Amino acid sequence: MSRNALRATRALLFILAVLILGTSALADSIEVKLNASAKVYSSLSSSARYVKAPKSLRVTLKAYAKGWGKITYKGRTGYIKLKYLDRVEPLPAYVSEDATVYKDASGSKKLTTVSAGTAVSVLGVDGSYVRIQNKSGTKGYIKAGKLSTAKVKQDAAAEDSGEGTSASDSIPESLLATAEGAESSKIEKTIYVAQGLIGTPYASNAQPPKSFDCAKYAYYCYGAAQSGLLKSSSYTQGYDDRFEKIEYDDLKRGDLVCFDTVSDDDLSDHVGIYLGGGYFLHGSSAAKKVILSQLASGYYKRTFSWGRRIFED
Repeated sequence: MSRNALRATRALLFILAVLILGTSALADSIEVKLNASAKVYSSLSSSARYVKAPKSLRVTLKAYAKGWGKITYKGRTGYIKLKYLDRVEPLPAYVSEDATVYKDASGSKKLTTVSAGTAVSVLGVDGSYVRIQNKSGTKGYIKAGKLSTAKVKQDAAAEDSGEGTSASDSIPESLLATAEGAESSKIEKTIYVAQGLIGTPYASNAQPPKSFDCAKYAYYCYGAAQSGLLKSSSYTQGYDDRFEKIEYDDLKRGDLVCFDTVSDDDLSDHVGIYLGGGYFLHGSSAAKKVILSQLASGYYKRTFSWGRRIFED
């Protein structure tokens, strides 16, 4: 192993230690509970003798390494896979940069994305992933290197603080859609619906039209003009080749705009509806609502990936 790789491995192990044990990474023990019924082995091997322990059983974690935890219960010692152990008292942490939350520690199925500065609760670890829960109760896995025990500045929130609006009359008058236009044009129908939803709360578990995330907002608004047109995630919307991919300088009113806001291989983590004149509407996790933002400079100019031409009219 190279010297740089060794340093990176040691850094990751320290992060995991801090996140699972708390600020005292060398603590002797920590109270945990089983998040599912699981096998507890007599030695550090899945071929050893075992007993089946029930979900919610509280035990003491004495040490852990390579996906295994050494636990004690009523004076007896056993070994269990770390993925079955949750902290009894979740540990507060913060997302250090925009990141993806996955269903499991394989990193193969996305649940949602979270912005830098988002507060989460650490439940446990599994390999290089940390098991977390957000304020809405959603549980998932995030790379350990994406978390910090210190508060982190939210860049998107800083960008949005001067750009969000709470009423459609804050959109430049020349860009407002009218009821008459909505009757004859799919683009104007989409924007007419979209502008009427400014200020609607943001929620990761969106329930349109009462709450939206960015993808459900686009899905709902374009769907008002043509039902079932878009898929319901920012990834599938951004990579939907049924619609022409549009460069920044060729954007037109009504285009879907896609942004790379998370450090992974996916270049469409966030989406919005372009109005023209450098403005777009979107469900913002930082602002916690549907807002109007500017595309011409700052955070969204830096993270812009491409547009999609949804309607030609």
